[in-house]
Amino acid sequence: MNIACAIDNNYIRHCAVMLRSLYEANPKEEIAVYIIHGDLDADEKEKLAAYLGKFLHSVNFVQIDPKTLEDFPVYGHLTLSAYYKLLIPTALPADVHKAIFLDCDLIVVDSLVELWNTPLNVYPLATVTDQHIKENCQRLGLPESWGYFNTGVMLIDLDKWRRKDIISEGLKFAKGTQAVLKHCDQDILNHFFEGQWLHLDMRWNASPHLWGLCDIPAEEAAEFKAQNTEARDNPAVIHFAGLGIAKPWNYKCKHPWKNSYLKLKKQTPWAGVPLESQPAPFLVRAWARLVFRLKCLLKDAFMSFSTKQFFKKEKK
Repeated sequence: MNIACAIDNNYIRHCAVMLRSLYEANPKEEIAVYIIHGDLDADEKEKLAAYLGKFLHSVNFVQIDPKTLEDFPVYGHLTLSAYYKLLIPTALPADVHKAIFLDCDLIVVDSLVELWNTPLNVYPLATVTDQHIKENCQRLGLPESWGYFNTGVMLIDLDKWRRKDIISEGLKFAKGTQAVLKHCDQDILNHFFEGQWLHLDMRWNASPHLWGLCDIPAEEAAEFKAQNTEARDNPAVIHFAGLGIAKPWNYKCKHPWKNSYLKLKKQTPWAGVPLESQPAPFLVRAWARLVFRLKCLLKDAFMSFSTKQFFKKEKK
């Protein structure tokens, strides 16, 4: 089973959790992992390699040439890593013909063998429908009947991808739609493979909307009600899609699968990294308040003393 993922320095520790979950859900499978990346902190990369080497059959770090993506538009908090998925067909060896791509903000909770054995037939990829289909299709000028997919989990026919010039064509599309480009490589791949993808059950990419953690249009909720219920009751992949508190490494995250992520995190070298937005321990906060109050008292005492000295001088 070939697995591809993509990271930057911010996602090294989350990659460790994701791949640990993959192994625990597929302990009998011979898994070859390809990690696509740019410049990484050398120590963190070494730590990740050493950890993954303890339980995975094969781990391959594939460093990309930054010049390949340098002309792609970035904005806000995004970096060029938002386009790494476009490099999957060239990053993986030519003798690798099929792979499953997994985002690093997810955990695998069931075997992927059924997904791996899914016949792609004429399709270049199999994936799961994303939310806000009408809005995303209108934004990108795509026929709504073709749908809009999420790229967090993809079964890929690499040979079919290699027959296309995804980078140059993707760059043209990105520059031409820069004003409305919202999900970077996901938008580009939806444009590139419009109507040419195999629809998978939502259990292969169970997103937060299944647990009511984000709003979706009423018509979508009604149309996919049965699929949503089945995916929520029997998920294979839990995708913590979204920003901020959607992520299980955020203290304020309310996702019911958050603790599963945290249990896996405890097994990694990053077990001691605190959660984002996590309040300081009680004693630290208490000490900070005490120091603040002492500073206020000292300031008041100094001001009082200075005022008294001033009036003494005035009387003289």
